[in-house]
Amino acid sequence: MSDTRVMELPDGRELAWLETGRPRGRPVFAFHGTPGSRRQVSFDEKSVAAAGVRMIAPDRPGYAVIGVSGGGPHAVACARMLPERVTAAGIVSGVGPMGDPEFDVGMVGVNKGLSFLAREAPLVLRPVFWFQEFSLRRWPEAALRAATKRLPAPDLEMLERADVRAAFLDDARRSSATAAQAATQDLVLFARDWGFRLHDVTVSCHLWHGDADRNVPIGHGRFMAQRIPGAVLHECPGEGHLLYVNHLEEVLQTVASAG
Repeated sequence: MSDTRVMELPDGRELAWLETGRPRGRPVFAFHGTPGSRRQVSFDEKSVAAAGVRMIAPDRPGYAVIGVSGGGPHAVACARMLPERVTAAGIVSGVGPMGDPEFDVGMVGVNKGLSFLAREAPLVLRPVFWFQEFSLRRWPEAALRAATKRLPAPDLEMLERADVRAAFLDDARRSSATAAQAATQDLVLFARDWGFRLHDVTVSCHLWHGDADRNVPIGHGRFMAQRIPGAVLHECPGEGHLLYVNHLEEVLQTVASAG
């Protein structure tokens, strides 16, 4: 994996990111899920190289941007607010506006509970995520095994891949001290009004979503695709939340050539 780079921001915070692919290729920013880090989306260097792009995976918050899961809303926000800089956006298994409980239909119980807390009791979220992150850092193997019990077969199959499993475990062991705070902020933002209308997005958008996804049900993808003008929805029958593992090259090539 490429070396991590770190820069100090004007307010004193540090921003870490990974770059991989072709140094002079079309820049594509990849936003990881919730919770997570740059390691989630940057382990498959072969697919990035095959796509011919320069992929930049920051510890989030563009040009062309892609967002996976909880990174999806951030990619949509870039498409809406930075049309002079973002040429295209890809949303993979992306979270839609969570203010409507209808989106919970078909969602795994834990995520359904987190969605409810984000809407009704956001102050409770931080200790929940703190416990989750503590467990992942202290007992990564056991915590991952416990998490897999709630996953559909397609996602279990993805986690059986040695490189995918290693990336998730590495992400868990190295999670930052602010991971719980960041995950809480994500969920609360998703549940609130996003501050813009999906109908006002003018950038080319492509969405990928599996109909076996129980973390973020396919209704999220369909909802956004119906409202973003000209959006293209790639429905993936029989695939789950981790479909980006098998579709990364396709996603990168699509957004790099769409703008």
